[in-house]
Amino acid sequence: MHTMRYETELNGYRPFVPPPLPPGPVSGVRDGVTTLIVLASLFLVSAGIFVTLFLIARGDHANAVARLEERRSELAEVDERVASAEAGRRRADERNTVLKSDNAAMSGCVKAMRHYLWDGLADSRRAAAARDLLTKCG
Repeated sequence: MHTMRYETELNGYRPFVPPPLPPGPVSGVRDGVTTLIVLASLFLVSAGIFVTLFLIARGDHANAVARLEERRSELAEVDERVASAEAGRRRADERNTVLKSDNAAMSGCVKAMRHYLWDGLADSRRAAAARDLLTKCG
C-alpha cells in the first residue's frame, strides 16, 4: 500500500501528464524527393500528351498531303479536258468560218437557181438566167 500512495495525489486522481508532442517536421530530403517525383510525373504526363498531339497532327498532315495530291491529279485531268474542249471549240469555230464563207459564196448560186427554176421565165430570159446560173455556180 505504501507504493500506492506515491502514485496518486491526495485527492485520489492521477497527476495530469500532457500528451506526447507530435513528431517534428519531416526532414528536407523527403520533401525534395517528393517534389522531384511530382515534377517528374508531370513532365512524363506532359511529354506523353505532346507526343500524342504530335502523332495526331502528323496523321492529319499525311491525310492532308494525300488529299492535296488527289486534288492535283483531278485538276490535271480537268485541265486536260479543258484544253481538249478548247481545241475542239477552235476547230468548230474554224469550220463555222469556212462554212459561213462557203454559204456566202453559195447564196448567189442559190438565188440564181431559184430565179431560173421558179420565176417562170420566157426563152430569152431563161437563157440569160441559165448563163447567170452557170457563172455563179460554176
